[in-house]
Amino acid sequence: MKVGVFMIRDVTLVENNFISIFSDAVILYEAAVSAVDEELKSALVKSSILTVNYALEAAANSFVSSVELDDELKGKVDRYSTLEKFGYVVNYHTGKSLPSGAKIYQQVRNLITRRNQMVHPKVNAVGYQVRTTGGGGEPFMHTVIKKAPKKGASQNPKLLGDDPELYTVKDAQAALQAMTSFLNLYVEEWWGIGYENANLFLYQTWDGSIGAMPYMFRPHQIKVLIRNKELLDVRFIGIHGMISLE
Repeated sequence: MKVGVFMIRDVTLVENNFISIFSDAVILYEAAVSAVDEELKSALVKSSILTVNYALEAAANSFVSSVELDDELKGKVDRYSTLEKFGYVVNYHTGKSLPSGAKIYQQVRNLITRRNQMVHPKVNAVGYQVRTTGGGGEPFMHTVIKKAPKKGASQNPKLLGDDPELYTVKDAQAALQAMTSFLNLYVEEWWGIGYENANLFLYQTWDGSIGAMPYMFRPHQIKVLIRNKELLDVRFIGIHGMISLE
């Protein structure tokens, strides 16, 4: 009869919620795609986009942990914006700056701007021209008269534009892809540490593994990322081979 091993050990767990937040953003996107009710779909889309932003902030804070900071400097870095944190880490380790003019950098900056507008909304007075119909026993209906688009201009709303109420699943998809593309470049080129080293910063880890990887996660978090591998193109962390998909 084979006897199992029993032991009591002291171990250290490095808590990190990035994978949890990232997978939640994808699950919210999937739910938005499946939703039939338009109000529910809109709410899920906006929630997914906000959660993508939370994942970006979690990634930035995770990478900041690669730098030893005294209390004074830590307080200063904690007040940095998300992109400033990413830039600080790259500059510390490589002496280089992030390419702020790069298209993907601008996309992420726009994504963060939209987050700020949703989380910290301002009260604005905006003038519109409206058409009012009704009366004579019928309810009044007020419709905004849209200006004719300029010649050659697209009539479709710009992805991740100014009005969150116009967001569709395409906007949620664009937010997810902007984040993964940004982090792919960050890990592979700008910082250049590769996904195996990035795993140590972005996964929850512990030092109690016996003959196994030190990463900790819930199986569904990896499954949802693999299920959407074509959409996400995740290269900044390892997701394959982490769990059995049977």
